[in-house]
Amino acid sequence: MKRVILDTNIYGRIIERKEREIIEKTLDGKTDVIIYGFDVVRKELRKISSNVRYEGVHVRMALLSLYDNIAKTHIYMTTSLIKKLADEYYDIYRQLGGKEKREEIINDFLIVACASIHELDLVVSDDNRTMLNESAIKTYNIVNKLRSYSTPDFIHYDAFRRSIV
Repeated sequence: MKRVILDTNIYGRIIERKEREIIEKTLDGKTDVIIYGFDVVRKELRKISSNVRYEGVHVRMALLSLYDNIAKTHIYMTTSLIKKLADEYYDIYRQLGGKEKREEIINDFLIVACASIHELDLVVSDDNRTMLNESAIKTYNIVNKLRSYSTPDFIHYDAFRRSIV
C-alpha cells in the first residue's frame, strides 16, 4: 500500500486541469493508495481569498472540498517533533547554500518532516523551486539519515496521476 501526501500546489493542479472528478473517483475506489492530509496544507489552502474564481468556480471552496474528500480521516497535525525536524532541515539547507528565506520554505520542510516521521512513501509536488530543489533534497537525505528516518520518494503530479488512473 502506498501512503501519500500531496503538496499544496497539487490540489490547485487538479482543479486547474479539471481532473477533480476523476481523481476523487479513482482514489475512492483504490485500496492500495491512501492520501494523507496535513494541517499545514489545509491552512495554506484556507489562506486563498474566498473571492478568487477560476472559470466560475470558487477556488478556495473547491480546493478545501477536494482536500477533505481525498484525505478523509487520514489527517496529521503539526507536532513539536515535526517542527524540530523542519528546523533542522532549514539549518542544514542554509549550510548547503540554500537561498530561500525561512518563511518561503518552512511549510515545504514541515510537509517533508511530517512524511518522514510518519513513514509515508511518497510526497507529490510540482514545486521545483523550493521543496524539490537540489539543496533541499540533499538536506532531507542528510538530516533523515542522521535521525534514522526514511526519506519519502518525490514525484510530480503527472507521474502520480499516471500511477493511479
